[in-house]
Amino acid sequence: MRLIDIFVLNKCGSKKQAKKAIKKGLIQVNNKIVDEDIDITDETVIYDSKILDSHPLKYYIIHKPSGYVCANKDPHDPCLITLLPDENLHYVGRLDRDTTGLVILTNDLKLRKRLTLPEFHIPRTYAFTCLNPLKDITPFKEGITIDGDVKCLPAIVEMTSEYEGIITLEEGRYHEIKKMFLSLNNKITSLHRIMYGDISLGDLESGTYRILTQEEINHLKDITRRSLCNISKK
Repeated sequence: MRLIDIFVLNKCGSKKQAKKAIKKGLIQVNNKIVDEDIDITDETVIYDSKILDSHPLKYYIIHKPSGYVCANKDPHDPCLITLLPDENLHYVGRLDRDTTGLVILTNDLKLRKRLTLPEFHIPRTYAFTCLNPLKDITPFKEGITIDGDVKCLPAIVEMTSEYEGIITLEEGRYHEIKKMFLSLNNKITSLHRIMYGDISLGDLESGTYRILTQEEINHLKDITRRSLCNISKK
């Protein structure tokens, strides 16, 4: 990561201010004053007598409990972000108040944008329970129309019983899965996200979080790069 980006992500100022600080000799790397923007790996960066975090980009996965909302502030319900050690994070794909499971949070805004834009087709997988028996999954393969005239992309559904199953979709429309079932005169009674891309919730307990591994971060970046290439070819 570039020194200027570290300066900005540590909330020391703007890129313009970072350039001025470097020009004035106010930033040290490994106790030496630097006079240009350089790559930083694990070096010690000091500005204004403060050691900066040389790895300022953060990536977390959390198991969202029911009753929490994916917001930074809410007058009525507890916010999921309060369960994390850093509140300067952004949600990657929000979940409804009553939906549980995997949520990724990061301050890597470039990656977050690519993971949430529908044209990038990042798969999300959910376990669901529905009110009425679901005997025909053909409509999901063909793409269900919601909100009167909005046709969803095809989704993959695997039933584990007449009332339970796993659904994978590549969009993140508002209440999309619930609206799909309503279009089929059915209703979702529980929804639990278990995967985002190939990142799995695994055995992470409700209300707890962990830091994404470098392998998982690389995976998320790789799938967004592949998606970007596919978009560019169209």
